Amino acid sequence: MRPEYLILSGFGPYAGRTELDFQKFGKGGLYLITGDTGAGKTTIFDAITFALYGEASGQVRESGMFRSKYAAPETPTFVELTFSYQGKTYRVRRNPEYLRPKGRGSGMTVQKADAELPDRGPDRRRVPQEPGRDGHGLRTGGSQLQRPERLQKRLRS
Repeated sequence: MRPEYLILSGFGPYAGRTELDFQKFGKGGLYLITGDTGAGKTTIFDAITFALYGEASGQVRESGMFRSKYAAPETPTFVELTFSYQGKTYRVRRNPEYLRPKGRGSGMTVQKADAELPDRGPDRRRVPQEPGRDGHGLRTGGSQLQRPERLQKRLRS
């Protein structure tokens, strides 16, 4: 699996919309992510892992912690990952559950966690619901990550 493009919005220390184009780094397959403590290096891995599996890259963080404390209330929280696998390109967008302003009136409401595969094809079929998976066949929880082959199988259906 090769990450190609990542969008973070209101995610971790990234208060607004941040876009990372991994294709600019070439096809070598090895990247170095450096920065000061607290700069958001681990958040990049969290975002990729959350987009694919619905959980953080480590056991210390939970998906409920992903909403940026620096984001404006109206800023949506989501990650969108474009990646390639076995010659095909996929895009997945996922948001954790978080509080957002109500659409009408005042106050806040819960934005439910959701995942979508916008490029599923002309009918945008959803994968049948299974325990531990959302309607797109993506993980909704658990402690073991899917192997890339299993994710690939889910994306093809």
